[in-house]
Amino acid sequence: MIKIGSRLQAVLLSLLLIFSSVSVDSAYTQEAEKGAGSFSEPVVLETITVTAEKREKDVQTIPSSVTVVGETQIDDFQLEDTLDLISIMPNFYVVEMFNNGGQSVASLRGVASGGDRKLTMGVYVDDVPYYGLDFSLFDIERVEVLRGPQGTLYGRNSQAGVINIITKKPSSVWEGNARLEGASYDSYGVKGALSGPILGDRLGFKAALRYFETDGYFENRYDGSDEAGREEILDGRLTFTAAPTDKLDLTLTADFQEYESPEYANFAPLDASDMRKAVNADYPGESEKDARGISLRVEYQFTDMKLVSITSARNEEFFLSNDVDFMPTDIMTMDWGNDVTSYAQEFRLVSDQPKSSLQWLSGVFLFYEKLDEEMGMWMNFMNMGMGVPGETLVQKSNIDTKSAALFGEIIYSFDNGLALTLGLRYDRERVDFDYSQQASGPTLVMMGYPALASSNDETFDAWLPKAALSYHFSKNIMPYFIVSRGYRAGGFNTVSAKVGTSYDPEFSWNYELGAKTTWWDNRLRLNAALFYIERDNMLVDVIASDGRSSYIDNAAKASSKGVEVELMARPVQGLDIVASAAYTDAQYEDYTAGGNNYDGNTVLYSPEYTASLGATYRFSNGIFLNAKYNYIGEMYYDVANIRPQGDYGLFDAKVGYETERFDVYVYGKNLFDKEYSTRSLENMVSGTWYGRAGVPQTFGVVMQGRF
Repeated sequence: MIKIGSRLQAVLLSLLLIFSSVSVDSAYTQEAEKGAGSFSEPVVLETITVTAEKREKDVQTIPSSVTVVGETQIDDFQLEDTLDLISIMPNFYVVEMFNNGGQSVASLRGVASGGDRKLTMGVYVDDVPYYGLDFSLFDIERVEVLRGPQGTLYGRNSQAGVINIITKKPSSVWEGNARLEGASYDSYGVKGALSGPILGDRLGFKAALRYFETDGYFENRYDGSDEAGREEILDGRLTFTAAPTDKLDLTLTADFQEYESPEYANFAPLDASDMRKAVNADYPGESEKDARGISLRVEYQFTDMKLVSITSARNEEFFLSNDVDFMPTDIMTMDWGNDVTSYAQEFRLVSDQPKSSLQWLSGVFLFYEKLDEEMGMWMNFMNMGMGVPGETLVQKSNIDTKSAALFGEIIYSFDNGLALTLGLRYDRERVDFDYSQQASGPTLVMMGYPALASSNDETFDAWLPKAALSYHFSKNIMPYFIVSRGYRAGGFNTVSAKVGTSYDPEFSWNYELGAKTTWWDNRLRLNAALFYIERDNMLVDVIASDGRSSYIDNAAKASSKGVEVELMARPVQGLDIVASAAYTDAQYEDYTAGGNNYDGNTVLYSPEYTASLGATYRFSNGIFLNAKYNYIGEMYYDVANIRPQGDYGLFDAKVGYETERFDVYVYGKNLFDKEYSTRSLENMVSGTWYGRAGVPQTFGVVMQGRF
């Protein structure tokens, strides 16, 4: 029998109140929601307008690799969060460092972060920078993913690319929607939204809410629990738009995320026949994340240009308690948490003369971030055979980052179809660092962890240029070439034997040759790109002299080269096809640590091949059919390339019936029940390789309605 928790009851009651507050006669047009369009419309692909380059542009005119995932694809392919984007995007992979919003790491074109956990991809929601990668894709208009360094327009930590998420805004008529879902492993969820005008076209309102709960698919042999991966997620967003005058637009948004896992014991030996059932940890652990944010966007329209201001404040708290040894014996456990508060302000002026040959933008970006972090490591020396009582090592740090940037970009279009883009950004940031280390007993002191307390500071800066050349052979064919520079911010080691030491920024250059093409009377869109990336001053894990710990340092160089192809087609009315394929060769070129040389090894978290194929068919009688297959090639979770994650493919399918106001679907994920790991690592105590199993075969039912 399904158990309904107090949070779910509250969400259901909220949605009931939302629906009861609006007349069922509110306007709704189903065709606007469905990607294939009305069966009376021409069979063509819609123009996709994006804002990833901080101005509205047709994605086919941008001289860069950009993947756009719209609302319809998000819904059709059951993309619940940013981690699910790997199933339809080339050269993109996400490592789940922890579960339920626990600071996952993204790899794009072979560029990923390591132990420093600094993002190599910028994550922006409605132009607001986010600290982590994990974000729920509910009530979303579209997701834009830019591949390659985006330092000129986005600055720090956008070295591999940018994920730009655009949420839905208040509608001009009152409308609402709600969705109920039940799935395998006692999983269930509800989400809904209400939107409409408060004062005509001068003031609009939108509220969106989501709740999801699952017992998870892990089983812990130690205590017999089948809820070792239990999760509970609650998200909400409230948006107001205002237009006091015809030239002034305001958008005020507040949001929150609450993620919780009361049991976080889900690592099992990689050699187990079924990893999800082979968890055997004496300490179940837990993890949770609480995030809050508010932002104000102001746009003022001048005669031939627009002023945009984005002001934001965010706070994210994350806590993790975990069994580090993954075994049924009490040997090592870790508590780790951070508290991040950030404030950001961006001003930019954008030209607004669509027919002018010269387009430009300029801006200022100001940023402040306060990061408090604490790690506590319990070591049971008795169970390690050392004959002395166990002790705890506690390391705390406080990092204040203040940064400012100036950026600008111009685009000049010549009469012969040639267009030149030039951009430049100057970033400067100061980092103040305080830290302390305390051991609870003499054994840790003898092992090289004495009491410490100190402070340090560093100032980093970077020039980030971009140049692109594109040529319109025709309305439907545009080759381009782009060169751009990106960087990942420097910082300080917050844990390990080298706590308090600093490291410099990492830089990369990206060279890309590509083409944007449209064929078959705008029924087929085919884009391709070749790329080469050089990474210098690379941030990597270096083994400390004691051989027991590692620290972050600028100790490597690497390169990445490859190709990617994306296709979108609508051959007949009702049928939409999306496909992608990519190859990446990412290798270390100069990396020596702990007496080991890793030159020529594959960069961690970098699949050699990725591919996907998805199709959706909507019959005129309301029948819905959908299927998707994505392939992930062989890769490594360690720089030594000891234990590869073999290639694997996942197949999903979905069938349903759609009406003007109500839909019902049945879906299956990983239908062939392929076993794979989403993260693996070597146990520091036993030397055994452990991994976290990916989602097994699951089935679910979805019901959703609109008014």
